[in-house]
Amino acid sequence: MKTKILFIALTIVGMSLIFNSCKKKEEVEDPVYSTEAAQDNALADNLFGDALKQVEDAHLQQDGSEKSITDSTTYPIITIEPGDSVEYVWKATIDFGTDGVEGSDGRIRKGKIIFTTTGRYRDVGTIITATLENYSVDDYLIEGNKRVENMGTNQDGHLYYDIDVTNGKITDPDGAIRTWESHRVRTWVVGENSIGWFGWLDDEYDITGSASGVTRSNKSYTITITQPLRVKILCKWIQDGNLDIAVSGTPTIHVDYGVGGTSTCDNQAKATIDGQEYTFYMH
Repeated sequence: MKTKILFIALTIVGMSLIFNSCKKKEEVEDPVYSTEAAQDNALADNLFGDALKQVEDAHLQQDGSEKSITDSTTYPIITIEPGDSVEYVWKATIDFGTDGVEGSDGRIRKGKIIFTTTGRYRDVGTIITATLENYSVDDYLIEGNKRVENMGTNQDGHLYYDIDVTNGKITDPDGAIRTWESHRVRTWVVGENSIGWFGWLDDEYDITGSASGVTRSNKSYTITITQPLRVKILCKWIQDGNLDIAVSGTPTIHVDYGVGGTSTCDNQAKATIDGQEYTFYMH
């Protein structure tokens, strides 16, 4: 089912921004505030996007079928609690256990994700809410709430979703704490009507919205997408769009992802900080 890959758009800013020495103006030291805010936002975006991926996978496994409990001899265990069958409301718990489960991506997940849904994933008005219970990925403890709402189609006929993270908190293995909240809208702009087993290969999404947080060194920041970020399913990097990173007490950082163009899949982008341009590469 091609909707199964929608979660990929949730992780479109999930990369570290590492600036190299190729600068279009005189050489200056890379500002610490730029990399820290960018990296902490990227980490949060990636981890909360991954949590939603687990929810969407579990949701789509049950979508349109009888409610059930998965094989309890293996992890993760997905327990379904049927609600009103007429209204298609149900609750599920994804349990990765306390020792951890290694996923196909090599990540180790522990704890539980608990979510409720009011309808099928592609039904207009469906709301999915998720909370985390002692949940960690590679020993990064993740706390907070996520809400996804199917908003139907926009004026151009494209399906879109509102996605909110509230009270987000990440504690890394060394005890450093980051907080994060975001509001995003993702719009399915290419490939929604493609059919067949490989119909999802041409899918593309536009992401708009904003985020805010506090870095591990207690610096507040906000991120605003100023031009929709374009994501292609077959490319793990953002291919176009712009965003601004505003860190308290410092100049705004402008990031441009359209450096390499959209015809090929590349990881190159550009940041402008206090009038200086830096090339960077997405991980």
